Amino acid sequence: MRAGIDVGNSTTEVVLVEGREVVGADRVPTSGPKGGPASLARAARLTKRLVAAYGGILEGAAVAPLRPIATTTATLPEPPAGTGRLRVGTPGASTHGAGVGSGTPYLIGSVRPDGPVVALVPADRGFREILGELRELAGRGLLAAVVLERDEAVLVANRLPGIPVVDELPVAGLAGASAVAVEVRAPLRSLVDPLWLTARLGLADHERADAARAAARLYDRSSAVVAVLTEPAEAGAAPGGAEITLADGTTRPLAPPYPAGLIRSYRLPGEPARPVDDLFAVDLATLADGLTTRAGATASRTVALAAMHAEVPYADPAPALSDLLGVPVRTAPSEAGAARLGALSTPGAPPDAVVVDLGGGTIDVVTDAGARVLAGAGELLTTAAAAVLGTARTPAEWAKRGPSHRAEAPQLLLGEDGSRTFLDAPIRPDALGSLVAPGPAGWLPFDRRLAPSEWRALRLRLKAEVLGANLARGLSGTPGAVLVVGGPAGDDEVLGCVARALPPGTPVGRGDTAGVLGHRHAVAYGLVLVAYAT
Repeated sequence: MRAGIDVGNSTTEVVLVEGREVVGADRVPTSGPKGGPASLARAARLTKRLVAAYGGILEGAAVAPLRPIATTTATLPEPPAGTGRLRVGTPGASTHGAGVGSGTPYLIGSVRPDGPVVALVPADRGFREILGELRELAGRGLLAAVVLERDEAVLVANRLPGIPVVDELPVAGLAGASAVAVEVRAPLRSLVDPLWLTARLGLADHERADAARAAARLYDRSSAVVAVLTEPAEAGAAPGGAEITLADGTTRPLAPPYPAGLIRSYRLPGEPARPVDDLFAVDLATLADGLTTRAGATASRTVALAAMHAEVPYADPAPALSDLLGVPVRTAPSEAGAARLGALSTPGAPPDAVVVDLGGGTIDVVTDAGARVLAGAGELLTTAAAAVLGTARTPAEWAKRGPSHRAEAPQLLLGEDGSRTFLDAPIRPDALGSLVAPGPAGWLPFDRRLAPSEWRALRLRLKAEVLGANLARGLSGTPGAVLVVGGPAGDDEVLGCVARALPPGTPVGRGDTAGVLGHRHAVAYGLVLVAYAT
């Protein structure tokens, strides 16, 4: 009996084979970096456990050269606004007192200007000590709006009916402005009107274009502050932007397209350049903007990327695994080749099918002519989903897999298609009002900002970008058929994402390794066939 051991970035699969017949198979989460001591020790323990469970004697094992993929996120600096003297601020979540007001900024405690004022309350002043003065101004019709640094908008707005109040904004930069406008309304009505801004803030005719650019940043928001500086804001390129360097030496911003094998290095803000053999990234803000997702519902200027670092080459795990298992371990030429051989054992698979192995770190596109290994797959999708949702990786891992619901009531779920599901037992209390997904211990809450339909659109777009668009980099010509294997292949939405990246009419199927193992164990099974071919 021989074992095929596939140590991946996310999971480790082991298949026991007698001849070409499958004896047993199992998988565990990979421990530590792929190819590291912890990952190999866990792979060896899984192998021994399988051998003990199914009986027999382990004669040998097969592995592939291993190379970890780095997956991370980076927040890029905001691009230059080009709004001239106008400065735009977006407050925190607590905004109250619907309406709009404009006037001269008045920092509480300083000399009060004439006419209507926008009161600016610094963090060292609590609402109790300034409330009397604000009420006095409101009673005289001189209080246009209030901007607080502290998270106290609810407390102030409840005591000043009809006055727009925003919080969690630094007021130092507003104190020197010539005029300030504040609006609280969903969606905004006045601050998104360049003509209103020009007239109410005393702008010159030639500043209408600046007002238009400022207004464009506020579409679909529910609160905002626009200030007029005495001097134009500094223009120029955003500092410390991310960039990539191509094989011909040219440098450009970190943005698609990402030609396979032609990127030589990348640099993130504040970090040195790192050489790579391949890189793929997804700009989450651009993705959300393309779906006209509500402002503030997703992370801003965040990029999720996967990189195959040049300084981390392939390593042979066979000697270490041989010591751990006490049997000879053979190294197959490549993981991609094993994936193809294992995938083509699927009943009905055409021998010339293009095999797409969706792993945790890479997408392997394999034909009979060769393979392309592309950075970015399941882990990149999880990382991107976590960044978009502003949550941890564990709930993002479950949320990305398929349709979600919103817990409308203890026993009522609203689906992405508007359908309603009635539960036999009440859902956990902290899930009420949240999006929920089926998790390992029942319904798992993961987001309160997005509507179910919004998350569906974002989720499918993420899969299309991370899996579909990345896969397209590795394809050349028109495949006769495509066979998808690997962990992410079990996602019911993945086949559609892959199909959309291919010419219409291309058959796309899910692998069933050896007719009994399903989509996950193609590499592990193929390793045994390659390493022990006679």
